[in-house]
Amino acid sequence: MAFNIRDRLIIKEEIERTHLPENTLALWSLGQSGMVIKNHHGDVIVIDPYLSSAIEKNHPGTEFIRQFPPVLEPEDIQEADALLVTHFHDDHMDMETLCRAANNRPGLPIYIPSVDAGDVAAKYASLRQAISPAVTHETLHIGDFSITPLASAHSEYEKNAQGHHRFIGYFIETDGLSFYHSGDTLVTAELEEELIQLKPDVMALPINGGDYSRLKRGIVPNMTFREAADLYNSVGSDYLLPIHYDMFPNNTDNPAHFVDYMLQRYPGSKFHLTMPGERVIYMKGC
Repeated sequence: MAFNIRDRLIIKEEIERTHLPENTLALWSLGQSGMVIKNHHGDVIVIDPYLSSAIEKNHPGTEFIRQFPPVLEPEDIQEADALLVTHFHDDHMDMETLCRAANNRPGLPIYIPSVDAGDVAAKYASLRQAISPAVTHETLHIGDFSITPLASAHSEYEKNAQGHHRFIGYFIETDGLSFYHSGDTLVTAELEEELIQLKPDVMALPINGGDYSRLKRGIVPNMTFREAADLYNSVGSDYLLPIHYDMFPNNTDNPAHFVDYMLQRYPGSKFHLTMPGERVIYMKGC
């Protein structure tokens, strides 16, 4: 899969020119767990953008090789009102993307889990004014978005001395809609109970799972495709968007297995496997 300059300009212009009716969200897949979200009011947030090849450049010989080039350049997300990071792993907190985006758009807010926000600000002087800590259950307000960080377990809950979680997801509300992006996490009883109470309309959940071979190589697991499907059903969400399955073939599971499981176990349920750069329009009640 190859993206040229024309493709990137088309996606960039699509984000800028998409105008939505009420009770509607537009979502663009950036690959892996990256996502652009736009609401009816024109507010734009970006979650976990990995828009470089920094992992293979910074770690020669790594098994984590992109299977497709970035669908956008970091400079292309200049319309964003904020960037949200779920945790410190390079495919979620890509410092090249964050630095280039911030340099292109001075004053762009970047939210990083508080456990790591201070260290990042100290190391990257150019980001010092941009970075703000994201703390579990402390709601952020960005335009018409209300964004509440929720704890994630990757592969366990990790807190600092202040009780702040290192791995988080984001529960996002706007214009009568709600959306949950889990970041990297396993399913836990605590997470399931919290999501049942919140009942987001749309959930973005990883489906890459994990196994002994990957764990032995230091690759931390996520929920499996079955667990993601079962969690979606248990919570009662309307729409499921799988993430974390398309960029690194060394750390994924066959997404066709997810599709087969959904069709057999939960027939009639709504889900969509996005392609990198694809736009999804979600209208509540449709």
